[in-house]
Amino acid sequence: MRLPELLSQEPWDIHLISKYLDKLLAEAVADVNTNFSPTRLVKLPRQAEPLPTDTLQLSSFRTRIGTILEYALSTALARLLKERYANRYLLTFAVSHEYPDFYLRDSTLTAILRIEMKAVDADSDEQAARFSTPTAWIDERRDLLLLIGWEWKDLISDGTVIGEYPHIFASLILPAGEIAKERDARLTITGGKIEGEQVYVYSKKKSEWVLDAGNYGKFWRIIHTTRRDSEDLSDTLRAFMRFLEHIDAHSPRQRLRSRKRGRT
Repeated sequence: MRLPELLSQEPWDIHLISKYLDKLLAEAVADVNTNFSPTRLVKLPRQAEPLPTDTLQLSSFRTRIGTILEYALSTALARLLKERYANRYLLTFAVSHEYPDFYLRDSTLTAILRIEMKAVDADSDEQAARFSTPTAWIDERRDLLLLIGWEWKDLISDGTVIGEYPHIFASLILPAGEIAKERDARLTITGGKIEGEQVYVYSKKKSEWVLDAGNYGKFWRIIHTTRRDSEDLSDTLRAFMRFLEHIDAHSPRQRLRSRKRGRT
């Protein structure tokens, strides 16, 4: 089914819409991996052009790569939409630092869908990947979460490594509301609570409720370990788990396996 048909049916089926856009995203990823990253994000090999190692510099560096990939992917997606539907839809950036990152607009510039993007470096620590947007901000009917996993890949010429560039090896678009619900279910399981837009956890040391220290929304904690093998996990959550497993398979951190051992 084409996008106009999906958007003409009321109420919208955000799951079908996300599946349609997920297929479009796969095409955009292939384009970025082939035509953008190896020419616009390429650098000399690690020995000649090392990456930052200081924690703050490394975090800033990954943020920069994520932002550039965000631009490249959204540009590729916009081109694909134009090829299919001419000027019927526009994929626009949010012009201020806000939630979400993109809006899908119709020809009158009315915002139809909202898309938040998260880019995960396979070699990054857990701090670098989180979906902590307040639940009160999320519109279940039209909000989507766009996820990518990337890693450094060698650029080879005549059998010799001449450089390296960020290569996207995993991508996914999901309904944001469903991920947020599971994230909040985990908070309840671990004894936390939400008041308005604030997340609280109980501090046994202080014997009082305190603001969450930053664990809320970390990708590898969204689905509690006691629920990862549950039969009632939705197709959306299972797809999210497969995405995390794919990232984990490319990472030396083994996040999922270590969490399963710790049961947290």
